[in-house]
Amino acid sequence: AAAVDALRGSVWAFHHVELGKGQASAAIDAISDDLRWAIDLPIVFVAVGAQASAAAAEVSKRLAADNSMSRRPSVIFTLGVAGAAGAAMNSLAPESLGEVPRTAADARVTADALKAAASRALSQAFDKRVLVPVPASPAAAAAGIAAPPAETEVLIVGAGLLGLYAAHRLTKEGFNVAVVEQRMLIGGIWSMYANSTSQVNSSEGGYSLKSILGTTSAAPADEKNPSSNRDHSTAAEILKDVKALGDTLPVDTIRCGIKVLRVTPIPASRGGGYEVMSLRGKETFTTRAKGVILAINDRVGIPRSLQVPGMPKFRGVMTDGIADNLAGMDWVGKDVIVAGMGAFAVENVRTALEHGARSVTVVCRRHGTVCPKIIDYLNFVKPFDEQYRHSPITNIKQMQQWSKLYKKSGATIPETWPKKIKHDGHTISVSDLWFVAHHMGKLRTTIGEVESMYESGAVITNGERIPADIVIGCIGFVRNTTLCEALTGMDDVGHSNYLSRDLMYLADAEIDEGAFNSFFGSSVLEYGKFFTEVFIEGLRNPAGVGEMLWGDSVPRTPIHDRKWSQYIAAGARLIANNDYIRDAAATQVAKRTKHFLETLPPAAYVAANRLEWEELHTRLNGGVPVPKADQLPYQFDMAADWC
Repeated sequence: AAAVDALRGSVWAFHHVELGKGQASAAIDAISDDLRWAIDLPIVFVAVGAQASAAAAEVSKRLAADNSMSRRPSVIFTLGVAGAAGAAMNSLAPESLGEVPRTAADARVTADALKAAASRALSQAFDKRVLVPVPASPAAAAAGIAAPPAETEVLIVGAGLLGLYAAHRLTKEGFNVAVVEQRMLIGGIWSMYANSTSQVNSSEGGYSLKSILGTTSAAPADEKNPSSNRDHSTAAEILKDVKALGDTLPVDTIRCGIKVLRVTPIPASRGGGYEVMSLRGKETFTTRAKGVILAINDRVGIPRSLQVPGMPKFRGVMTDGIADNLAGMDWVGKDVIVAGMGAFAVENVRTALEHGARSVTVVCRRHGTVCPKIIDYLNFVKPFDEQYRHSPITNIKQMQQWSKLYKKSGATIPETWPKKIKHDGHTISVSDLWFVAHHMGKLRTTIGEVESMYESGAVITNGERIPADIVIGCIGFVRNTTLCEALTGMDDVGHSNYLSRDLMYLADAEIDEGAFNSFFGSSVLEYGKFFTEVFIEGLRNPAGVGEMLWGDSVPRTPIHDRKWSQYIAAGARLIANNDYIRDAAATQVAKRTKHFLETLPPAAYVAANRLEWEELHTRLNGGVPVPKADQLPYQFDMAADWC
């Protein structure tokens, strides 16, 4: 009982199973069936005695053999079993936890040891040092930062996810490619601003590199053996994939520590292409390239820091919710204020409540749009028509259930509904916890801004004084559009993402109202995959496709005013008029759909999501199950039928 009490508050759901004499086989069947749908979090087995150890091993084996979907790893710890037995069952946790505790005090010590061992085995931490490219030779390492090449077919500026993906595809297609990156490590905003607890805002199959890296979901993940990521992949999983993606490129393709100063077109009389001036330390270099991709982030520039009067008075913790500023925070029992309501704000809400915060108040100027995870999943998995649009009938059904969820949970519906799905300039955050936490009284929103601080809380512009132990600023980022303008001397861009011939601006933009109901879904990576194929076709077939990419007929817009709907429309035009691009889009969607159906098919997703929905109540209730009658009803039992 003492061990159970010590563990309940630190796990999503706690299952206690007694193996009666002669009942092991039936118990194994029941446990395996119950855990089959627990796919979104790791499973820790604590086996007490030899019979329980054998049963845990069998259940773990059955789960690993179930290839109908991707799942997280499981680990086994033993009590009252020789250490060798524990080692044989699980290489991730080779030591047993010793003898079965006989007193309440010993039980609490054992529970603490278990939590520490499980954290080590299933850690979400990632060593960013491996994101520093390895030089080709010891001599190159001794020479320091490699200079950019004097000449290359394609120069890619930026070694984030989109830049590395483009480099991989262009290399596979036979182009000579160089990537230059200002920082000393790759990974873009994932290695710069993401928290260790960050998750992708898109469903796993819609933000995946597994078509390149492969999947082996039953095996432990490492750089040589990438596993299927969890749904809404963690920062560690994405960075591991970034590292693996970089490793697919020829040695010295990536040159870090190189700051690009200017991209200048070369006149046709001199052969065309571009001269790219760059800086390494105090040395300047010029690289000549046929084509250039600017894979520099647009939407996420310099973070805005929350700075208000009275901050020195505040006795709690106050910081911005990025770059692991809150790593190691003890959230248990704390009252939290989150300023802002974008994706980072919703992520910090999740982190605080999942780790035991008593309450969270979100202070925002307007209510952003939050959708449950299944809405985002459906936008990738539902069938498309020839124009890559979903059925309006299933779209209406989704919106009806989504609206019901808002009303039943008590979360505030965005002010733009029903005319517009979101405010201009906002993204749509994805979170089941948002709705369950509102229902349970753990989370609320209030309109206003943090005006000042006092000793034990914050004063809001609407007059509220909100007590708090922790205040987190998530008030957005300054858009990074001026960098593109400074590098190129251009202030507008074609809706095709081309600044001029063979010069592409491959960067995220404002997700406007017209961004939804396209095959990109919510994923900038899907956008990047498609327009990389467009760039390849532009290099190979300028006479056939150039007019649609950089010609006078392509609509243009100021760089600071780029929107998703613009390049979605340009993409539709390209698909309708070019065979290579049409086939590339069809292949991209087919591969993605195949990945979804192999890792999380609709019926399995609904079953797993429903279980996770119920367990969210347990987690937010300190590990104590909430009676079904008191839970927020799940609204999407019929969703698989829409696919």
